[in-house]
Amino acid sequence: MWKKNLVGMLLFLALFSITSCSNSKAKVIKVYGNGEVTYIPDIVTMTVKLKDVKPALKDAIANTNATSKKLLELCDKYSIADEDIKTSFAQSGKEYEYQNGKNIFVGFRSEQSIQITFRELQKIEEFTGEILALQVYSLGDFKYSHSKKSEYESEANLLALDDAKAAAEKMAARMNVKIGDVLYISDVDEPSYNYYGNYYNSYEYETMSKQLNSSSGFVVAPGILSSKKNVVVTFEIKK
Repeated sequence: MWKKNLVGMLLFLALFSITSCSNSKAKVIKVYGNGEVTYIPDIVTMTVKLKDVKPALKDAIANTNATSKKLLELCDKYSIADEDIKTSFAQSGKEYEYQNGKNIFVGFRSEQSIQITFRELQKIEEFTGEILALQVYSLGDFKYSHSKKSEYESEANLLALDDAKAAAEKMAARMNVKIGDVLYISDVDEPSYNYYGNYYNSYEYETMSKQLNSSSGFVVAPGILSSKKNVVVTFEIKK
């Protein structure tokens, strides 16, 4: 009985080996495709930092809380949704300055960061101007995006696939063969976002050491955003 099982197993392994060898010799063509979609951003995320130093900690905390309240009121004025405002926990501690080779205690510090997503870019100069009129410590970390970014990524992916197919067809035509079924598709890497034009990624304005102009903010030119996709596709070759 065991001899019959052994013969059957050997026959199975032989058939498996022949099939594997046959598949390994399949003629294929491997191509890369690239797709890119550019668009104008309609969203910007910025970070407002609040900081105050006073001889008494309660005074520093009170001033920071008062500025935070005014900033939230400003956000309400511009109809910024609650989910577009992310407020960190307030932190406090001692503040030192390095003077004459020593760290000198100058008071107690209270600080907080508020991240704001602003969706009306045509009003960004007006909005930032009103932020800078408050007793904020800094305003910066500008990051531009688009509310339909996922749709642009999908479009770039389809363009990359079209590019791969066109490249495969050109190569096949030159070699007098035809492409068959798709055997493999994969992203080569993650999509990247490039920034063009006059774009400042970060702008810091320290109100504790510089005088503010309460009438206006500053102009930030976001330029053009770009979503890119790279794919690799393997086609079967038919004669």
